[in-house]
Amino acid sequence: MKKNIWMRAAVVVGAASLMMGALAGCQGGSDAAQGGSKADIDAALKKGGELTWWTWSDATQKQADAFTKEHPNVKIKVVKLDNPDAAVTKLQNAVKAGSGAPDIVPVEYQTMPQLTMAGALADMTSYGFDGYKDQFTASTWSSVNVNGKLVGIPMDSGPMVFIYNKDLYAAAGITEAPKTWDEFVKDSAAIHAKDPNTYIATGGDAGFFTSMIWASGGHPFKTDGEKVTIDLQDEGSKKFADMWGGMLQRGELSPLATWSDEWSKALNQDKLATLMMGSWMISGMDDHGAGKWQVAPMPTWDGTPGSAENGGSGLSVTDQSKNKALAAAVLQFMADGTGRTLINQNGFPSTVKEFDNADWKNMTFAAYGDQKPNPIGADSAKSVIAGWQYLPFQGYANNVFGDSVGKAIGAKGDLNAALKEWQKTLVDYGNQQGFQVNN
Repeated sequence: MKKNIWMRAAVVVGAASLMMGALAGCQGGSDAAQGGSKADIDAALKKGGELTWWTWSDATQKQADAFTKEHPNVKIKVVKLDNPDAAVTKLQNAVKAGSGAPDIVPVEYQTMPQLTMAGALADMTSYGFDGYKDQFTASTWSSVNVNGKLVGIPMDSGPMVFIYNKDLYAAAGITEAPKTWDEFVKDSAAIHAKDPNTYIATGGDAGFFTSMIWASGGHPFKTDGEKVTIDLQDEGSKKFADMWGGMLQRGELSPLATWSDEWSKALNQDKLATLMMGSWMISGMDDHGAGKWQVAPMPTWDGTPGSAENGGSGLSVTDQSKNKALAAAVLQFMADGTGRTLINQNGFPSTVKEFDNADWKNMTFAAYGDQKPNPIGADSAKSVIAGWQYLPFQGYANNVFGDSVGKAIGAKGDLNAALKEWQKTLVDYGNQQGFQVNN
């Protein structure tokens, strides 16, 4: 389980090489009119064949084995890659070369627009996959629908939750988790005043910032075909930057890098009070102290429910697959039944029926004592703010985040100025790649 958690953390990582000729690939790819049907899936299963499935997860082999056990005339070769970035880079190299892609590949939600525009992913609409819509949370279903194409099925999800060290909060005289950001700011000051070596949170990284802007009601990225709008000073972006920047300049945010050894030690040594992450982290806190953690909803500006996604991925069929109908059968298997059960064993679920599963709702974890935190994640999934879009070059955006906003975090600088600098870099890059950005 811990390894899967670290892999999900890779949502915050990007690489400049990920955006390679996306617009050049727009003319490629199959559309719904050229696709297959449910009948084609049945025919493909009857005929059998061989498929290749790229992955970064240790759980995939078990999922493939479950499918081939039910369909012994199908063989699946599972190819393990290092991480999500490696899968994206290799897939886009295959698109550029015109061959070499697998049949099936996991894709982080943040990368779906990028790979769709590159012509890497097949549109599965005609296979009847739109019939699964009501089975999934609105935010994850939206993530696999890009530019009018259904390019995958949701796998796990990452609705944000507030994981806090109740002992640290209590030591600062705080008896409950903050419900508003104003309360959060007050709690930050109290925790740091009690112990100058203790912080309410870290400064954050690209994945954290985009999720927090989302949770703050921001919509800084909008894409309509090749037209892209970037406004990192919209209301939600600026509200978050004003709040976070104030805490930063007062020295209340830890300089530690998330997922570093020092960060882990700070959690264990009661020097870091809060994690605001996807609900996949609920199951990842047992190594950081038994009984001292609690899970709460994310604070909001007015105290009413509101959240964002932070991580998660879908499962897609590539446009280069020569057996899309058989690959579609695997996605169908993973959408519900045995395949879906296996997915839910290795991540926070994206299927709404799991939220009503009594065994799942009543799960306990050593980190939280008697608390049953899963329903808090489920409520967060229901309150994810609609309308968020990622950039069609989000990998690049995350990669250069450190050159502007990351530097400002390290120097306790002006976050709004840094967001403007990040925006200029993204506008220039997008226009260089052939998009019409802020035009």
